Amino acid sequence: MADNYIDSHKQTMDDILLVNPLITAGTMFGYPCYKINKKAFCFVGGDGIGIKLPKARVAELIADNDAFSEFYPADGIVWKSWMSITYDASEDYHQHIDLYEESMEFASE
Repeated sequence: MADNYIDSHKQTMDDILLVNPLITAGTMFGYPCYKINKKAFCFVGGDGIGIKLPKARVAELIADNDAFSEFYPADGIVWKSWMSITYDASEDYHQHIDLYEESMEFASE
């Protein structure tokens, strides 16, 4: 498994997401991820997390919050239906439970 992630962020996301029996833990590109119906909707990597949402929703959210940014898996590459959320404090991820639920719905469509 990739080791370029913050373990306390992973533990927080485990605590938030794995209480739902429909969500399973897995890996995505070697990083810890969360799946619904075998489809990844969230992962922990780098300094934060990534979530999958519609392109228009990603653009809207990025415009409204400095902790949100486009997801760049590699230099010069942007995944338009993925957004990064980056906080120093792991407990800050609790404030976006509604976005994780939105991401689950989008990924399971």
